Amino acid sequence: MKKIFLLIICFTFIQGICFAKDIIQFDFPNEGWHKVISPDNVESKKCYVPYNQTNDNYTEMLIFYERILKNPGISPIVILNKQLGKDKNNYKDIAPQYIKQDMDDAIATWCSKLYSTCSISRAFQGNQGIVLVTYINKMPHYSQNIFTNWVNILGSVKLYTPDNSQEKPLNLIEL
Repeated sequence: MKKIFLLIICFTFIQGICFAKDIIQFDFPNEGWHKVISPDNVESKKCYVPYNQTNDNYTEMLIFYERILKNPGISPIVILNKQLGKDKNNYKDIAPQYIKQDMDDAIATWCSKLYSTCSISRAFQGNQGIVLVTYINKMPHYSQNIFTNWVNILGSVKLYTPDNSQEKPLNLIEL
């Protein structure tokens, strides 16, 4: 009886580990960013907008999302390429450009003049899957400086690895 009980406990523990999500560490560029419901109502997407904006009425949005893959051989650049294909279906006039084409950490950007929207997306390898981070701007200035700034901001997103200290940082997002 004890063996069966221990087996059930072990199975539950292992199953919990399999469904664990990654935690990312990110410092928002300024105060006031707050979590909102995803515009497409996908619960697994963690969306943030600046102060005084909502998921219905936003000009800027940050989206954090993790894709758990059945086939672990797929690299982040492949997932980003698939996402860019979906974006091309929604914004017919875009021509995505890769800023960083590393297999395990890729960044791409695109702008749609027709819809007055720009996006910067990054895909990188997480512990449990592929992490996608996207910045959307519905009122772009088309300034190279803004894009460079946001590429650097998205590039600062990293996986959280707990250390032995007692305090957890405040800038954690559980995917």
